[in-house]
Amino acid sequence: MEKIANIARAKTNGSFSNNVAFVNFEYSAQNLFTADGKNPQPCFENFSINQLLGEFLGSDADFSSYNAQNFSFMGTGWQSWDAGWEVQPGEAYPKYRRALIPAFAKYIDVPCTPKEKYSPDFLQGKFIIYLRWGSRYLVIASAGKNTAPVRYTVNRADSSINCFVYAKNKTYQPCETVAKLCVFFAPNFFALKQCIFELFHDSRFDDLSFLGERCGGWESWYNHYNKIDQNLILEDLEALGKTENFIKLSYIDQNKPVVFQIDDGWQQATGQWEINTERFPDGLKSITDKIRAKGYVPGLWIAPFICDYRADFVQQHKDWLLRDKKGKPVPAGFNFAWGARGGKYQPAKAFNYFCWDLSKPEVIDFVDGLMEKLVNQWGFGYIKLDFLFAGMLDGAFASGGAAFEHYKKAMEVLTRRKIAKDGSRVAYLGCGMPFEASYQYLPLSRIGTDTKEHWDSKDMKMLDFCGRPSAWINMKDTLGHAFWNGAVFCNDPDVIFVREENCSLNIEEKLTIALVNYIFAGQMMYSDDPAKFAGGGEAELNKKIVELYKNLEGVEFGLRNIEKDVYIIFSKDANYCGCINLSDAEFPVSSGDLRAIMAEELDKNFAENNFELVHGSAGVFEAVDGDTFIVSAHATTIFSVR
Repeated sequence: MEKIANIARAKTNGSFSNNVAFVNFEYSAQNLFTADGKNPQPCFENFSINQLLGEFLGSDADFSSYNAQNFSFMGTGWQSWDAGWEVQPGEAYPKYRRALIPAFAKYIDVPCTPKEKYSPDFLQGKFIIYLRWGSRYLVIASAGKNTAPVRYTVNRADSSINCFVYAKNKTYQPCETVAKLCVFFAPNFFALKQCIFELFHDSRFDDLSFLGERCGGWESWYNHYNKIDQNLILEDLEALGKTENFIKLSYIDQNKPVVFQIDDGWQQATGQWEINTERFPDGLKSITDKIRAKGYVPGLWIAPFICDYRADFVQQHKDWLLRDKKGKPVPAGFNFAWGARGGKYQPAKAFNYFCWDLSKPEVIDFVDGLMEKLVNQWGFGYIKLDFLFAGMLDGAFASGGAAFEHYKKAMEVLTRRKIAKDGSRVAYLGCGMPFEASYQYLPLSRIGTDTKEHWDSKDMKMLDFCGRPSAWINMKDTLGHAFWNGAVFCNDPDVIFVREENCSLNIEEKLTIALVNYIFAGQMMYSDDPAKFAGGGEAELNKKIVELYKNLEGVEFGLRNIEKDVYIIFSKDANYCGCINLSDAEFPVSSGDLRAIMAEELDKNFAENNFELVHGSAGVFEAVDGDTFIVSAHATTIFSVR
């Protein structure tokens, strides 16, 4: 693999507070150079897996138990909607069948990535990756705050790891830092989580303090989607504190801060962020006043970097669009609602939408003015910034330079208003955003694909598209990124579902979603319609979820992915364990398996302990031979350890 010319590497050793050793590698350019089109993602390092293991185990160690064919792999994903879960030995991430809708690949491909052969031996990762053998993790984290995003290719066949930067058109000054990598070897899940905390946690999280220890609230998307109007929003606002819905029981009745978010559908068009007065005749300021009068934080969805080419505002500012070398607008993705089928209002393939050129000062001024309006004119204090990946797409930037440089400047502008002119606090939620380029600016962020009121989407599943809205994939992403929560991001796992109307999820699936979100993430959102709260079974399920949360309050859980879509969970205090089964088949778990995994992860002996049921029912699992439990498909069981 060709490397960047004239790279110098510096190496330093150290240890985290839990005595886990780390090695820092810093790479700098000794001469000016530009990444050209032939090598748009320059390779700056090639490790062997044994070389890295030798840093921590010693060069004379027996590496037979760390064979390159038998590790599980976590590749992080490029952005919120890319595959963010662990794959097992011999398994690779799905290969998207892009022929039908090629623009969906924008959501999961690092821009400018050269085509590479698909193979279970060939794995791709971004930002933070790990290789896992049992309870032991070999981790590589890109920790350079002002450097280009890092991509890795891991080859099981030759036990190699190549490291690249997405720095196309970046001209480095002499000795300028290209990348910083931190490599460490953690003996268990909680050591992994602590090391990531020490590496990434900082004062960014202080900006979220006004939202409480675990942000929670209501949003309009996962029921109404973009079919919203003023009457519907005000009805739900009035009902949120009156019906016995999840947010009332968990937040309002407990005097905890509550977000009330208006999602997509309020605007005239995507890219034309003016109020649709047919739907909201009194504007949005009147609604934010009513939200604040209830004691809630007003929230709003917006996608500031993308646009529908048909919008009047876009037609007036076509010179702001990001374009390729031939002068054509760069497609940012595919959405039936945000693009024309063809004709003069579709300069790309059917239903593509586009993005702004963030290198243009007038675009940055537009973004700045947009946020001023949302925060200081309309009064929003929680703003969901969506489809941010579009700001990292490659193009012929009007001002030259690299995509990540323009993106970082735009993010500084987007998120700079942390206190409004009236003194109220403002928080930002990132979504659809490139993880590495965004974490400094967006401590609260979606770390997985959109969820859905159905377990999965059969049509999109046939394409092997890992970024599809899906309750199943959403939970895989949430579990995969669990070790980030409170460190890299306050993880937003998306919403839970309780309602019976317009929802095909069964009770056990709803409970699994509710438990995964509560145990392994940092925000709890709800999108059922409080104005149509049904009572009955819905009320009973609400009460059950709230009771489970009370029983598990303050308990810190770890996990191990033991088989595709099956996870063993265990608490740090050794008082709880269980199994999450996201697969489509029943899964047998023995008490011996639970004891063995807990012994490895917690370094304790559990031979004499008994397991008592905390969550589950006869319909969820049943004893087999007095020792093995059958966990139903899409279900979760939790035991107390006595």
